[in-house]
Amino acid sequence: MRLTSKIAYRNIIESGKADSQKYLIIRLLKTEEPLSRREISQATNIEIGSVSGRVNEMLKLGILEEAKMRRCMFSKKLIKPVRLSEGL
Repeated sequence: MRLTSKIAYRNIIESGKADSQKYLIIRLLKTEEPLSRREISQATNIEIGSVSGRVNEMLKLGILEEAKMRRCMFSKKLIKPVRLSEGL
């Protein structure tokens, strides 16, 4: 990872922006079927790179889990969508 990427990531975390992005993603997934990162990006207007970062963080924390593979409605590629973990 480049130094500039690490600095940008640290700035996002320190500013609280990451937490607000996580909140938007969680709120969306409470009302929707499992979604791809691209679908989440489209629905929340959060850049795909930021969505991927927040989703990966929440996967590691057990907040999200991967669902059954399906085709993405935008890219038509086979993807593993994410959903809220059971019990959340």
